[in-house]
Amino acid sequence: MMFAGCLSLVATAISSAAVGGPLYPNSVVSNDHEFIATSDDSAFACLVFEGRRTAEMPDKRSDQLMAKKTFIFTAHYTDGTSVGLWAHPKFKSEAKTLKSVAPAAEAVGKLPTFMRRTLDHVVIHRGDETAFGEGEGHFFVLYSENIKTRIRNHDLEETVFHESFHATLDSKHASSKKWLKAQQADGDYITKYAKRLPKKEDMAESALFAWTMIMHPGRLPANVETRAREIMPNRMAFFEELFLAGPVFEDTGGKPDC
Repeated sequence: MMFAGCLSLVATAISSAAVGGPLYPNSVVSNDHEFIATSDDSAFACLVFEGRRTAEMPDKRSDQLMAKKTFIFTAHYTDGTSVGLWAHPKFKSEAKTLKSVAPAAEAVGKLPTFMRRTLDHVVIHRGDETAFGEGEGHFFVLYSENIKTRIRNHDLEETVFHESFHATLDSKHASSKKWLKAQQADGDYITKYAKRLPKKEDMAESALFAWTMIMHPGRLPANVETRAREIMPNRMAFFEELFLAGPVFEDTGGKPDC
């Protein structure tokens, strides 16, 4: 995937309804925008099954942390990074895990290299719950039925980006003076979810809009881009510096030997 350049401000009239506050209830599932397209290039190269072992498998439905005979995979990417994908033993077989593991590995391949370098692993459970990320261990958690729903609605890549942001960048930036200053200087929040949980969700919610506007200017409707710039000009400057500080996507020039 090639860097498309920074977005210039689009002077487009927008409806008075859009001017009053956050654009949407949340960034991923409350709109039809394809922030990260299914057709976008992925750095995903191959998947290796490493066997089965006991692993930490956090689950919002249970306090039981450890799971024996967890299916352990490693996804390798063309930039030399690798990410673990751990599937719960309730999947029963390697073949069944792949229905969830493979699309997750592909979606992780659409992250920028610097995020994938920090992302340690992805936990995948059977069931239908929403995803969540964990900054201290640099991982996030997905659920098999929710993966299917997000794929149908073209939301899996966005979900992976949002949770990966929590897993890789929150701990470093969400309480930083630079971010808090930008947040305070802006007039409102991009989504109601961000406004309701400004310390926990504003950064990841804002980042998805910023990522798309920086990397794919024009992908979102012009009135949405214009309104986003009006809502969070200082956050946009923060993300432009963060996302463009170095190479966004790196390539080692060859496919990993899997």
